[in-house]
Amino acid sequence: MVALAIAGGWIGTQRRSISTLEQESALLEKSIATRSIEALGESSQGKPALPSKGSKTKDPIDWKKVAAQFAEMNQSGGMGDMRAAMRFQQRLQAMSRDELVSALDEIAALDLPKDTRSMLEQMIISPLAGKDPEYVLTRCIGSLDEKGGSMGWQLSAALQEWAKKDPAKATTWFDQQIAAGKLDSKSLDGKSRSRGQFEGALIGILLSSDPDAAGRRLDGLPEDQRADSLGSFSYTPVKEADQAAFAKMIRDHLPAGEQAEVVARQVSHLVTQEGFTQVDEYLSRINATPRERTACAEEAAESRIQQLGKSAKITGKDLDRMRQWTATQAPDATDSITGKALARATQGGSHKLDYSEGAALAVQYHQTSGNDDVLTSFLEHGNAHANKEAARAIAEKISDPKRRQQFLKRFE
Repeated sequence: MVALAIAGGWIGTQRRSISTLEQESALLEKSIATRSIEALGESSQGKPALPSKGSKTKDPIDWKKVAAQFAEMNQSGGMGDMRAAMRFQQRLQAMSRDELVSALDEIAALDLPKDTRSMLEQMIISPLAGKDPEYVLTRCIGSLDEKGGSMGWQLSAALQEWAKKDPAKATTWFDQQIAAGKLDSKSLDGKSRSRGQFEGALIGILLSSDPDAAGRRLDGLPEDQRADSLGSFSYTPVKEADQAAFAKMIRDHLPAGEQAEVVARQVSHLVTQEGFTQVDEYLSRINATPRERTACAEEAAESRIQQLGKSAKITGKDLDRMRQWTATQAPDATDSITGKALARATQGGSHKLDYSEGAALAVQYHQTSGNDDVLTSFLEHGNAHANKEAARAIAEKISDPKRRQQFLKRFE
């Protein structure tokens, strides 16, 4: 996970938390940037090209040697050398604006495969964006099509940094790129992922300074692309002072059917080892609707179970505490939420529940509440088709004859 945190140092802005960076890296869909940083966190047969502890930081970087080693790392998958990786990151951060620009020029002049060159360039872009985001955007905006999603994330982060310093100038520049067609979609569905990333970054800044302007930017997008443009809020916590404005913006400018889900994206940041107190405060602060409370309760319960499952197996006591809380926010959905959380607990992680263990707990809660939702939700969200015999046994316990038959038919 530390490698993912370092990845975020180049993929996004330098000020994000490690947990935030982990979430962002997961969203980058095996992008080149992620692969490059994973390589940075690996050693290769004990022969690091990254600077050793005693090396002089002013020695020139042999980018061709670094590129060759990264290629070897990707192929061999050696043991991690995080200290060397962190030293290399620190070296890039310590370089001046002109030194970073020179590094980009040097990399561009090398005879390298396109993917390798892109990997190296993206190591430079984020520290350079912290020093001169306008230069980064002007130089690299034409690379969006060929670089793919990872470049979009980096440049949208650069736009955000620029907007913090000069929102009017950054917004004007961005609108000029839209007018020039630089962010037009070339996909069959007509959606521009890059524009959505940029819009989300800019909206994140405007939300604090000018919520009405943030709303107008959303209105400028096709209705079916507005929620996607706010994807960055899945891993970026909204400041407490902006949470009410955030919720209002969602309600005013997104289709009704998408509002609760986007409001709930914030909740995973608010669940802590101490429980759900911050979620309660968030729901109170935004004056959450019943539908939003249900969506937030589901997100909070799932996040909490995932947190606990990282260190130990989920127990009935863990679930009881979760259910006690969800009953205060979404009593009608508590059993459905329980079934989904149990299903998720059987998927992935070294401390996951066996399917049979999750099924036994689902049946136990069904016996207590008499609500079929805990069983049907477990069956819908769990890996039932890989456990057909156990799934049929669960389905047999569904009280409602019609629903029972529907699920039994699925697992014939």
